[in-house]
Amino acid sequence: MLFRVGSATRLAFVVLSATAVFTAGCAHADEEVPIEPLVPAAGRVDPGLGPGTRALSSGPGYKGSPSWSPGGDRIAFTVDGYVVDKPTSSGDLRRWTTTDFIAEDTEWESDDTLMILGAAPPSGGKEISSSLYRTRAGEDKLELESVEKEVSAIGPDREGLIFAFGGGPHESRLALTRGGGKINRLYTRPIRGHVAALSVSPDDEEAVLAVRPPGDRETSGLHEFDLRKGKGREITRLDGNQEILGTPQWTEQGLYFVAGMRGGSVDSDGSEPLYEIYRVPEEGGAPEPAPGVGEDFVAASIRVSPDGKRLAVIGRLDPKSPTNLYVLDPLVEDFTAVTTNEDMEIKTGPDDLAWSPGGKSVAVIARGTLSTEPEVRADPADRLLRDFYNLYEIPVGGTPR
Repeated sequence: MLFRVGSATRLAFVVLSATAVFTAGCAHADEEVPIEPLVPAAGRVDPGLGPGTRALSSGPGYKGSPSWSPGGDRIAFTVDGYVVDKPTSSGDLRRWTTTDFIAEDTEWESDDTLMILGAAPPSGGKEISSSLYRTRAGEDKLELESVEKEVSAIGPDREGLIFAFGGGPHESRLALTRGGGKINRLYTRPIRGHVAALSVSPDDEEAVLAVRPPGDRETSGLHEFDLRKGKGREITRLDGNQEILGTPQWTEQGLYFVAGMRGGSVDSDGSEPLYEIYRVPEEGGAPEPAPGVGEDFVAASIRVSPDGKRLAVIGRLDPKSPTNLYVLDPLVEDFTAVTTNEDMEIKTGPDDLAWSPGGKSVAVIARGTLSTEPEVRADPADRLLRDFYNLYEIPVGGTPR
């Protein structure tokens, strides 16, 4: 039983206590008087994220990195580092890795196969590095097939996966895998620096890379890599001591990414970095603030819709506003609030949101805002929603144009 929140609960507790005292007073002193249990709270939990929102998970565990299956009927995510998935309608969790695995990202290769970026737990004081693994559903043992070691970023395309891995002390290389866990193409042209994130263009012909060059004094930048010719170029470099947060996104109107100053903050104690959304002009050059978003908006993460026309955005209208989900239409510079939530804490990790395959909803991770007031809950812990980070599906409608 969990204890937290709420004036309504305290009132119910007082009424229940008074009823028990009244009943006990009417009974004999040696007679036991049972108290009816509280009505289960299931079904009365309001997620606070707007009409049509539904929970995709429940119970304890630190969840992250949601990923919809190609058919849209299942969703994979991490729980305390290991990987699970479940039907989006109902049903039990299905585990893909051992509970001591440390997963960073997951992408579906098909409806029954996952590509997982992560690492086994360290042993003997050895430093661990992330690797790319492949695993299929329905196998008796939670065994992972190793694809490549020292992998730093992955990005799905229509038929497979592009990934970056260490090519030397100060460089990275790209490779393509399409089914079967085998490397179909190894790009020999190295990239100077560490590829922190990547995504593939809608036509699967190019990849955009967030690159951290070697050396603390050099700034992060974006590189464009031609997957047909096997060579890349730097298209923009950030000014000053800036860094790119999360994965750059391709849209029909160009490249968008989230960036901010290292060590910068909107709080006096320096605990919360300030990040903004930027766009790279089609002709290249210096990035500019994304049109339509607003000067005071504090961005956390972005993700492009399957059709490449819209961006899902998690952030705040200003540093003192609550975090909400927004949708940006770059063509008409329309920025719409999907949620107007003040009661839920939406997780702001760069990979903690995902579009459904049809582009009609977005999965986010959220929990109820913490309270110092005690609350009695009748449900077991694995059925509670608001107290823990869980996945929620939020409808955003179809393509507006």
